[in-house]
Amino acid sequence: MVLALDGWVDGGEAATGTARLLRRKLRCRKLAEIPLGHFHVYQLPGQLELRPYTKVEEGLLTEYRPQRNIFHYWENPAGERDLILFQGIEPNLNWDDYVAAVLDVVRTFGVSRIYMLGGVLDKTPHTREPGVSCVCTTAELRDELQEMGVEPVNYEGPAGIRTAIAGACQRLGMEMAILHVRATYYPEFNMVIGHNPKAIRALVRRLVRLLDLHLDLSELDVEVREYEARLEHMAVRNQEFRTYVEALEQEYVEPHPFDVPGLTAGEAVQAVEDLLRGFSNDAG
Repeated sequence: MVLALDGWVDGGEAATGTARLLRRKLRCRKLAEIPLGHFHVYQLPGQLELRPYTKVEEGLLTEYRPQRNIFHYWENPAGERDLILFQGIEPNLNWDDYVAAVLDVVRTFGVSRIYMLGGVLDKTPHTREPGVSCVCTTAELRDELQEMGVEPVNYEGPAGIRTAIAGACQRLGMEMAILHVRATYYPEFNMVIGHNPKAIRALVRRLVRLLDLHLDLSELDVEVREYEARLEHMAVRNQEFRTYVEALEQEYVEPHPFDVPGLTAGEAVQAVEDLLRGFSNDAG
């Protein structure tokens, strides 16, 4: 099962964007739904995105679309393990009931492992590959992810719904990993990138390997190059921004590389360009 929640830890839509991509590529079908009313407060200040979407044209209501918590599924035609995708809204209320609803689906369909996705806003330069970190319920899963360049997290403090689900899984002896990608954020320029294809690609690449999927990611590669080109255009026009990014590049520690099976031609070209850019920066 792969879980993705909109809300506090979905920087750059890394979690929900990855879920949407997988659902579209795999042509998943709806499985189940968790009702909203028991878990969500629509009137939280500064969180209008939790409210239903509506559209009015010339005084006529033409669309009303509430947020939803939906499970989709994909039957693997070439392997033993199928996939359940859950995309929902981070709950404001009744966490225990929310966790229980998710785990009820886990038990009903015999899920063997859970990956929960997230994106953490971070001053990662857009010119570099974003790092991915993990919180796991077993040492074996943590070690497996480390071999893929996913770094274990050290943290102490308030917990979120992701940790609540992981804690419940650990008590049940269930393997679960929370995967957080570092989504580019430039606070000095008041720049939050609402949809970050590079952060999404970092998660998708690892999930493709973990889930043994065979997906064409060429469209995502094109989106990444367009994203980089837009920010590079800004850097060319704004010397202060360029200097800022170059300083971040000097401080940034590249994530541990990992092998990605079945690179497309676009991925191969991009990998070479990244390598050459790294050599150029080192020489400078």
